Amino acid sequence: MRLTQVQLGVLAMLGALQAQAQQVPQPEDNTVIVTGFRASLNNALNTKKNADGIVDVIKAEDIAKFPDANLAESLQRVPGVSLARGDGGEGKQITVRGLNAGFTRVRINGIEAVTATGASDINGSTNRSRAFDFSVFASELFNSLEVRKTSEAAVEEGSLGATVDLRTARPFDFKGRTFSIGGQEFYNSLSGKTQPRLSALASNRWETAFGKIGALVSLAHSRRTAVEEGYEAVDLVSANVNNGFCSPLGVSPQAPGNSAVKGIDALNCGVGAPRLSDATAYNAVVGRTDDFGGTLTTAVPGSGAFHPRIPRYRRSQTDYERSGLTSSFQWRPDNTSELNLDLMGGKFSNYRYDNYISAISFGRDMGQNGKPQTSIVDAHFNSNGSWDYGKFNAVDIRSEGLLDVYSTLFKQAVVSGRKDFSERLKVDFMSGISDSRLKEPQRATVQIDSPNANGFSWDFRNNRNVPSLNFGIDVANPNNFSFGPQDANGTVHGNFVGRYLLTSNRLQTNALNGSYELNDNLTFKAGLSARKNSWFNYEASSGGIPTQALPAGTSLSSLTRQITGFGDGLGGSGVPTSWSAIDLNKFLAVYNIECHCAQVALSPYDMASQIKRSVDEKINALYLMGDFKYEIAGIALRGNAGVRGADTTTTSQQLINVAGVLKPRVVEHKYRDWLPAVNLTAALPKDVMLRFSAGKTLSRPEYVDLAPAATVSIAGQSVTIGNPELDPIRANTYDLQAEWYYDKNAMVSFGVFHKDIKTYIQRVNERASYASLGLPNEFLTSSGCSITGGTPACQVLPTTDVAVSRMVNTKGGPLDGFEFNLNAPFNFLPGIGKNFGALVNYTHVKSQITYITRVDNPNTPANELLTEKANFVGLSPNAYNLTLYYEDPKFSARVSAAHRSSYIREVLGNVQGSDYTMADASTNIDFSVSYNITPSLRLSFEGQNLTDQPLRYSKDTQRNDTLLYVHTGRSFMLGLNYKF
Repeated sequence: MRLTQVQLGVLAMLGALQAQAQQVPQPEDNTVIVTGFRASLNNALNTKKNADGIVDVIKAEDIAKFPDANLAESLQRVPGVSLARGDGGEGKQITVRGLNAGFTRVRINGIEAVTATGASDINGSTNRSRAFDFSVFASELFNSLEVRKTSEAAVEEGSLGATVDLRTARPFDFKGRTFSIGGQEFYNSLSGKTQPRLSALASNRWETAFGKIGALVSLAHSRRTAVEEGYEAVDLVSANVNNGFCSPLGVSPQAPGNSAVKGIDALNCGVGAPRLSDATAYNAVVGRTDDFGGTLTTAVPGSGAFHPRIPRYRRSQTDYERSGLTSSFQWRPDNTSELNLDLMGGKFSNYRYDNYISAISFGRDMGQNGKPQTSIVDAHFNSNGSWDYGKFNAVDIRSEGLLDVYSTLFKQAVVSGRKDFSERLKVDFMSGISDSRLKEPQRATVQIDSPNANGFSWDFRNNRNVPSLNFGIDVANPNNFSFGPQDANGTVHGNFVGRYLLTSNRLQTNALNGSYELNDNLTFKAGLSARKNSWFNYEASSGGIPTQALPAGTSLSSLTRQITGFGDGLGGSGVPTSWSAIDLNKFLAVYNIECHCAQVALSPYDMASQIKRSVDEKINALYLMGDFKYEIAGIALRGNAGVRGADTTTTSQQLINVAGVLKPRVVEHKYRDWLPAVNLTAALPKDVMLRFSAGKTLSRPEYVDLAPAATVSIAGQSVTIGNPELDPIRANTYDLQAEWYYDKNAMVSFGVFHKDIKTYIQRVNERASYASLGLPNEFLTSSGCSITGGTPACQVLPTTDVAVSRMVNTKGGPLDGFEFNLNAPFNFLPGIGKNFGALVNYTHVKSQITYITRVDNPNTPANELLTEKANFVGLSPNAYNLTLYYEDPKFSARVSAAHRSSYIREVLGNVQGSDYTMADASTNIDFSVSYNITPSLRLSFEGQNLTDQPLRYSKDTQRNDTLLYVHTGRSFMLGLNYKF
């Protein structure tokens, strides 16, 4: 199809498309002329109207005229699609109708693809799942996005949420020679930096003796510094965790117990940490008990007082470069044949700098002189039961700096073609491969400590999101910190840790399809496909508490820098504006923890920590389907019905450490599915479409859960293990939707949907015999035990029941919802009012998934399940998008709002006193304006996140304790596009 010029945010591709829209199309090319935003909306509506299933489409003009940094932010305009943002606030993944990114398949030019990137720990760290990270690609590289929400026998299985098809441009999309170039300058209010964004496209086609030949190339490049600032708790834990706080003088029982090595006695919590004489605050904390939802036989002192595990401020700065290149070659020897070659490459490179200033004692045990040596000076609890104020002595303060270097390289090649043997018999094929590799060659963390600070406090009383943290020392003075070996009494003076990671996803597809038109009303279709998906993950870590000090004469003041200007726009009071942080380059020059060599203590990669795992999936599928169109009682009926069969074989492998030796564990698992699907559309009078769809579908387990990992604790009699025999999540789905195309470029629709989810996958802790796990008995010798004559001399025998943690298939539940969608140009208004219009959509979803919250409940018989029903993790019950636009031949403007309600991040089940972790509701508001200076030159100005929408995570719905609160600032872009 023929698409138009660049609008805001997508310069090069759209400029080329507009240049072509001004030319006369050739009928044999099936070209549709698109001129302007309304026409592109109409083009998308025509695609939706003519589809058999429930499909939503965004054409390139739509993407261009939304202020979107990448594809995820474009897709959030689709009904039922919500955005999950990564570091820096940029869109990363999508949820569709409440189902998270792992349930959505993404295809690029017809071939399934997976892309993974890194992230901060609170945002999920490195992506090791099937979820597609859209942040890898610039939206300029694509001219069509299609979201298919219903199943069809001819469409590859694997999606429970939606199948998203991304299509890059081809030369036959345009008439003749086309070229465009565009550029933008990007500015963010928090980073204070202005950076470039460039794109270009060149396309041509030729008439030759061999037929029509076309070639196209497009590219996009951008640089950006994204800054994120705020507060983190890391976790919320009860006061009795890590053996509780230090008891005041005379309190019985004394905590901690006497230890001459650590300087603990009746008068002291440790060396330099005297016990308090006033027990009022301590008793107030210990006196708060909680029965953990009825799972404990007795209330534990302090179990009802929840505090931040590591209260800290954070500044994250991510410097990234995003580059993409596409090329396409087409050959049509005649009107019955076509051959296409589509190539695509992309690279997303990141340098992320995280800096924290924190109170580390609350997350430490006695081995590192942590919480048991900390005294409670004062405490206050609010009406919800939250510990909103606390003051403490003997708190270790930590400044932590992290550099995370990672890059994603994506490559794809697809060959496709068709041959019409007659008007009735047609055949097409496709063969391609997508390869994505995430490399993290450096993740270096250096921490410097200031032990035993008195007077540390947190105070949420004036702001529940950003507390006032008084660290008890001048955190801007580097001389107040230390780095060196751990003292004999357990005092820690800093730490470091490093990591190397490689994750690759390689997906190959070969498909052959044929169709035969039996008559004007019925066409039979059949196809075969062979897919191979390969996932590989390697990780290794180094470091730990250092065993050597900095060289003599080297002070921390010479190895640190100042974090300055912190806290602007956060809204909290008493927030420090600066603190001392390690300058990693200077530190590595003195103590090269990244050499991974024996010469530097603890820098080599730890053999026991190495992870090497892979999963290979072979999927052979076939389908048979019939397309039909009939008229019954004056009503035109069309659609398709068919069945798809898929054989899946997974081969999962992991190298596991057995007594210091890495040995492979390989498990093969097979399953077969028959997946019927029907899509029926009735064309009613007055351009009303009534659609019904039903089918069986599945979503395969995450690769990381299939890997046969194994960690055995002899002392704890516990095993954490992967489950390579997981079956997919299966569901029966039903959709009913009515659409009324009531005017030109206009539509209103309402639909309901139901998914009967038969199975779910979640982590469960249960008891099972060691022998039933399929693990080697050598694991039982790794802690100094021995096996003689087949009888282990250990406290764990192969027949012993152990605590097992693994992912399992569990009972699912229903998911129900409805969608409303309105595309309303204001054609009814007089004069200039006709240039206005609105886009509105709203989605409501609810689910009742049965979660297993605990198996080994002390108050119930052995292995009796404790369950609860809740929404899907990541499901926002309510989501809406609103856009008001204006467009005339010269000027275009719009403002858009995207909202998603709060959602569950984790189901905790009150096992440890909290029910859920949650993400707050969010509303992002963007705008864009553009002006045609000449027919070939367009000026644009865009704004993103105009309200500086913060991201907030919380824990427990009653207490509503803050886990995370960060903001990323407002962004603006000024751009020019020239096409000719």
